[in-house]
Amino acid sequence: MYNKQDLLKHLKELGINGNGTLLVHSSMKSIGQVEGGADTVLDALSEYMKNGLLVFPTHT
Repeated sequence: MYNKQDLLKHLKELGINGNGTLLVHSSMKSIGQVEGGADTVLDALSEYMKNGLLVFPTHT
């Protein structure tokens, strides 16, 4: 099971620029079990990209 610190570590290991732009299109199922669920994923992404632009496309 992942936690927020794991997610932050993985984002850094992927070489994602926290000052750049990150477009996220994913599913919780593809991430796996996360302690705290979607809230933790959003918290980690928001924290990591605090100096950049975080984009979540929505489709109707």
